[in-house]
Amino acid sequence: MRFVVGGVLAVCGVWTAAARGAMPPHEVSIRVGSGGSIVAVQKGPAAQQTLGGVAAAVTYPFPRPRLAGFSPLVAITTSNKKRGPLDDSPYEHLLESTYAGQHINPFPDADYVIGILDSGSVVDLASDFYGMVLGLTGQYMTSNTIPIGGVGGTVFAPISQPLGVFAAGFSAINSNGNLNFSAVKGHSNVSAVVAPDLACGNGEELTAVVGTPFLAFYNSVIRVDTPIRVLYDTKTYLSPSVVIQSQSTSLPSFPRRFAMEVGGLEPVMTASFFPDFEDLVTPFMPTMLSFTPASFPTGAAFFANVSLRQGEAGPNNTPTAARLLVDTGAQSSIISPAMAANLNLPISPDFLVDACGIGGLVTNIPGYYVDYVKIHALGGALEFSRAPFIVLDLGSPEGGPLDGVLGMNFFWNRNVILQPSIAGSSFFHVSDPVPFAAPDFDLDLHVDAPDWAIQEFCFTGPGVGLVGPECAHTDIDEDGDVDIADFAVLQRCYSGPDAPADTTCGH
Repeated sequence: MRFVVGGVLAVCGVWTAAARGAMPPHEVSIRVGSGGSIVAVQKGPAAQQTLGGVAAAVTYPFPRPRLAGFSPLVAITTSNKKRGPLDDSPYEHLLESTYAGQHINPFPDADYVIGILDSGSVVDLASDFYGMVLGLTGQYMTSNTIPIGGVGGTVFAPISQPLGVFAAGFSAINSNGNLNFSAVKGHSNVSAVVAPDLACGNGEELTAVVGTPFLAFYNSVIRVDTPIRVLYDTKTYLSPSVVIQSQSTSLPSFPRRFAMEVGGLEPVMTASFFPDFEDLVTPFMPTMLSFTPASFPTGAAFFANVSLRQGEAGPNNTPTAARLLVDTGAQSSIISPAMAANLNLPISPDFLVDACGIGGLVTNIPGYYVDYVKIHALGGALEFSRAPFIVLDLGSPEGGPLDGVLGMNFFWNRNVILQPSIAGSSFFHVSDPVPFAAPDFDLDLHVDAPDWAIQEFCFTGPGVGLVGPECAHTDIDEDGDVDIADFAVLQRCYSGPDAPADTTCGH
């Protein structure tokens, strides 16, 4: 049995505009979930619409998703909290409204790590190095392993003894970098997984994730209109505000919400680990969503029904239904090769990507723009034009291949709420679009030097076309290139790092 693991935190270099030349594959860092990250992008032969050799501006009826959306980052920490052997439910997790137990971290100056709120992962997980930072070594490690996989293949990863796993958004980190432990939420008596460190040669870095065994029992409010930047271990991280709250707490009111279904190999009622038959205490399988505390855990995830169409609508070209895994840990979206065939996509892709995962590097993965995507929702359907997907086969928690992954690129400018339920209806709430200044490419509410760095990377000059699909949003005048006209908009909208940008600027 193989278990899908969610998005990874990747940090890699940038192929600079000065070295671009003939535009070879250029390095990026975009999480795609299932243990993978896009590390390089290359335009395909069908990448540009041209008119007389110059890219033609095209008007689309619905919003176009970016290739990469937001990534909800959180502080993750651990404790020694577990149930006793005589407890009525010795294998079941225990929800914790605040930090409980004592620290097991062997490094007192690093009592948390920066990780991902990841609804695409069926386990709580840390990489080898960051597992050590969190104390998942020595007495807290078992000799049992589990096969985990996604992009790049499958590896065997050790599982931990029961402990506590906790998380909080960046607002719980004070100006000195210290975590307010009273602000975290979590669960204890949890067996987590320690994955191998990534080794793809581009500097990617898997840190840690909290997955569905944690997230299924809380509501997560993610606000792109409240970005927070923190400094951690000499690196700066930017994330939307994340608030993890009890499911009994009232939620903000957003105008739309679409349904999610719990999908897995069996019904789920709780989260638990499965014990080793030798001592009935040591975890043999890590904590996952389970039918009962004593049942063999198979994991589960949350799925949405989405309609896709390529080409003009007509009697012989109706939308194709796809069941996509809702993955907050994926900045980009995926469809399977079978779904690509059902959509009659051409052999020649719009772009190519290289993706790095726990199992290694996979090159020349095809990517396509799908003409029309519709997500049915209470309050009105969410409709999109020219939506980028990469095409990849991934295993599903339901068994067999996934139809695909619904990543956060569809909601790059929306506040959202993940409202899961294992007993009733689950929903993903979506706000109206949040206004950003057109040149605020990193969505931090400022137009400043980091935005110029993004535009400089994407700069091509007039009539050359885009570097790649991740640069489409820097083409402010939507004429198919990034040139001095787009730079002039950035200059006009420049606010600096300490002043909010005019959200109407550049539109």
